[in-house]
Amino acid sequence: MSTTQNDSRIRERVNSRQRVRSASKLILAIASVTVLLYLGSLLPGIDHVVPAIELSLAAIVRAIATLAVVSLLVHLASDLAALTRLVFDAPRVIVENVSSVVYWLVLLAAVIVAHWGLAPAVTSLLPTWIYDVGFLVLSLPPLAFVAARLYYTLDPAADLVTDRVVGTSEKDDESSRGESSEPARGDDSSVGSEPDDDPERTDDTGDE
Repeated sequence: MSTTQNDSRIRERVNSRQRVRSASKLILAIASVTVLLYLGSLLPGIDHVVPAIELSLAAIVRAIATLAVVSLLVHLASDLAALTRLVFDAPRVIVENVSSVVYWLVLLAAVIVAHWGLAPAVTSLLPTWIYDVGFLVLSLPPLAFVAARLYYTLDPAADLVTDRVVGTSEKDDESSRGESSEPARGDDSSVGSEPDDDPERTDDTGDE
């Protein structure tokens, strides 16, 4: 039994280490792409328009970097959800709902980043309102899932908070009762063992 538990603990540590490494690698990759995008926007002549496609080099570079960041965010969503399950200490239903909220929030962030980064390239080909409406439709499902998971988390979270607050107060009451009962027991024992102050009474009884 102990060997099986040790093996399961080792596997959990290995999985958690892999998840942390994967998530940190993706976050560093996103930060690197962001820095490269900023540096690329400072290059001379980057704002010149390419005659064949009527797009500036800056818009093209921004779109490529945005697609890379969005791809990394999509992969990061599952890793962050798994890390939430490993780290978050709560009842199972709360952990599952919180991990799902984290997953859909990252996907919503990916949609928002895509809307920001692809705008210069796409709006030169399509009307702006069509572009905005398209991304609005894409952002509604993640937002709806986040709202639903938060709603289903309200009752279990309220029960958890209530149990912890009431449990803490009950423990405080029990400890205070125990402390108040200890002096009372000491007083009773001292009263029961009070010595007889009249030794003549026993002597007279013995003489008779």
